Amino acid sequence: MYKVNVVVQEKKWRQQVPNINKILNKNFEIVFSNLKNFKNKNLEVTILLTNTKNMKLLNKKFRNIFKDTDVLSFPNYKKKFFLQKKLVKNLYLGDLALSFEYIKKQQMNFLDYLHKIYVHGCLHLIGYEHNNDANYKIMNALEKKILNKI
Repeated sequence: MYKVNVVVQEKKWRQQVPNINKILNKNFEIVFSNLKNFKNKNLEVTILLTNTKNMKLLNKKFRNIFKDTDVLSFPNYKKKFFLQKKLVKNLYLGDLALSFEYIKKQQMNFLDYLHKIYVHGCLHLIGYEHNNDANYKIMNALEKKILNKI
């Protein structure tokens, strides 16, 4: 079972993507049904759909960087938690924040970029990083594999 809690802080999200809840739920299912350690698990996440102003404040508070960004991930577990051979059945993975204006100003289709950074954020919730070339290649390959199924 997958549960995606969506909090819409910026009304432009619903204007741009009226079926945003459906898209986020479907993509969440696609991401985690394609990761073997997460099959047959009850997974939950909360998504904040916000704007530049609030994203800057979140980024400043949690990363000490006062600038907008596309996605912030707030994992509920440390990376090593996901290295276990057998995960518990019920997992609250954490929270994601997505910035409307940041996504809107990208040089690609809004929905395509939304899919990309949503998958990216979900992978961060379960310990994937891109802090060096090796990790970047692993995470990027997995993102592309999942995006091909969306």
